[in-house]
Amino acid sequence: MIRLSAALVLAASLSAVAQDAPKSKLSVMPFAALTGDVPPRAGTKATGMLTQEFKSADTFQLVEAKKDKGDDAATAALEQARKLVEEAKAHRAKKKFRLAEEALTKAVESYRQAATVLPETGELVDALALLSAVQFNTGRDDEGQKSLNYALSLAPDRELPLAKTSALFSKLVESSRKNLKDGPKGTLVLESSPANAPVTLDGVALGATPLSVKDVPPGLHVWRAQLPTGEALGGFIEVHPGKSATAKAASSSKDPESRLLIALAQNKLDAEAVTAAKEQAKAAEADLLVFGALSKDGKGLALDAFLFAAASGELRRLPRARFDTELLSAGMEFYNLAGELAKKGNAVGEPVKVPAGVAVALAASTAKTSEAKYGVVPGKELDVEGIDTGVNTGTAQPPADGQRKPLEQKRRVPLIKK
Repeated sequence: MIRLSAALVLAASLSAVAQDAPKSKLSVMPFAALTGDVPPRAGTKATGMLTQEFKSADTFQLVEAKKDKGDDAATAALEQARKLVEEAKAHRAKKKFRLAEEALTKAVESYRQAATVLPETGELVDALALLSAVQFNTGRDDEGQKSLNYALSLAPDRELPLAKTSALFSKLVESSRKNLKDGPKGTLVLESSPANAPVTLDGVALGATPLSVKDVPPGLHVWRAQLPTGEALGGFIEVHPGKSATAKAASSSKDPESRLLIALAQNKLDAEAVTAAKEQAKAAEADLLVFGALSKDGKGLALDAFLFAAASGELRRLPRARFDTELLSAGMEFYNLAGELAKKGNAVGEPVKVPAGVAVALAASTAKTSEAKYGVVPGKELDVEGIDTGVNTGTAQPPADGQRKPLEQKRRVPLIKK
């Protein structure tokens, strides 16, 4: 009886020690996109879902590197632009047109600096229309016409509120709009390094780089690209009739996370990528680092993920996960992936010898330039009667009743802790 009691006490002590043992520190990096047809928000959503599964496994201590984002200059510039527009309106109301023009000119420059955070182009269009009216008020017709053309080129079909206050200005707006629509158009080529960055032009998402946009109204335009590193780059560009213009976004980040994401986006794992993984693990003070990339797989998506062990410097390929593009079926895939890592630890998956590809079946990408039409969301068109079926809305149409088959619910089994 005494021996049995001692054994029970020893077992309890060992269990307490096991529970108090420090957990492996795990960091999950954002997933890159290998191809331009990966939905823009899929990487962020997939990263969050897998991270949550690791938290639920209660086997790891989740950590992340502190990334210095610096001052948000673009947001400050947007606030300044809006302030200057209000000042200009006050000056115009007092017929201080020169001061109004000065404030609006500065506002447009601030909008240029805020291109990456500008929620929609409407407020810029209205600022340019106001600048045009002020310039016409002071007899500077050439400058006024140029500002008006810029406003219309950004939003050819937008109704300008200012036109309702003046019959003469309204007539000028309609004449300029007709000339813009009937005249020759231009082309805008959007590029990025690395490629496959989702882009918007005048607030409309048109695809991923490299992208050639046809039928672009001549004049001023706002472009934005979201790089795999998380950087948002963009600005103003002027397109001339019958000519082609090019805007390019190139990453300037040198931190380890950005360097690794750039390598993943180019479908390569080399010595530099492994070095970046080592530096990223150190920055996060992580024992294990999970990273990877998404690519189109048939009608769905596939995640090629990797595990880097900081102590040994070993890189291992995790089991490939496949799911639908909306990630409705990804939960079970990520649950299984987290379970494999929880049970096997550093022995999960297969060792990787670099250099290697991220997605083995995907050829080393030489991104081909795709095409889009200005203002038209890819895959959405008007029907034969001209009824809007989703063009320029940026919203998906809900399926009719019975069109979508409910997903089969799978029962989860508690993870077996290592």
